[in-house]
Amino acid sequence: MRSIATIVITLLSAALGIFFVYKGLDKHFLSECKVYGPDSTLPQDYQNLMTALCGSGFTKIVGFIEVLSGLLLIFPRTRLIGVIFFLPVIITIFLFHLLIDNRPHELVETGIPLAIALLIFGYHYKDWKVIFFKK
Repeated sequence: MRSIATIVITLLSAALGIFFVYKGLDKHFLSECKVYGPDSTLPQDYQNLMTALCGSGFTKIVGFIEVLSGLLLIFPRTRLIGVIFFLPVIITIFLFHLLIDNRPHELVETGIPLAIALLIFGYHYKDWKVIFFKK
């Protein structure tokens, strides 16, 4: 019988994977890059950076990585490599909102996936510790 931790990690991995497959596809097919008007309450630095990232195609690359890592997170055999691909992306997104954006709810919306990814990564400690800590 599976442990409670294994079941929780499986459910969280599947939910996070499906969510980021959607978010990645959204960047490619569902949403255009936003154009901010003069009445926007967002910080100017945020608007400038998002405009540059969208215009350069960087968000499309991030979307591809989100789809790829989301698919890898769904399947147990590839879950560790999925979270390894995903962590730099979600850490960057979280720091972007922490340092540039002034909306606290964005920290919650990016902090929850970051916490889940760290939990999944920590759960697989026995699998990746041999890479960093040789005896």
